[in-house]
Amino acid sequence: MQHLRTVNDITHTVVSVDRGAASQNIVESMRQWRISALPVVADDGWVAGVISGADLLPRAQGVDVPRSDTAGQLMTAPAVTVTHDAPLAGAAPGVVDVAVRVNVDNPPRR
Repeated sequence: MQHLRTVNDITHTVVSVDRGAASQNIVESMRQWRISALPVVADDGWVAGVISGADLLPRAQGVDVPRSDTAGQLMTAPAVTVTHDAPLAGAAPGVVDVAVRVNVDNPPRR
């Protein structure tokens, strides 16, 4: 019997930030891990949203936006998520594409 591949089969390291993470720390994590988005985790451990380079871009370009310094203020919510045991064939295509690109093609620099 053939094993159905799951999200867990292609996801090895998950980098996240909490709602209170400062924007400069978010940018540094993205650079360090060579990724363009991070899940934002709530106090209960569940994913509350996602913060990406696009969420940080308006401030970086000098656009006048309300002061937002933390992941909780900048994140896009709700986040699209799947469980680690979800079959790849049924997982959201965007989630799988990101997981493959981040964890296989762009391993973190050490």
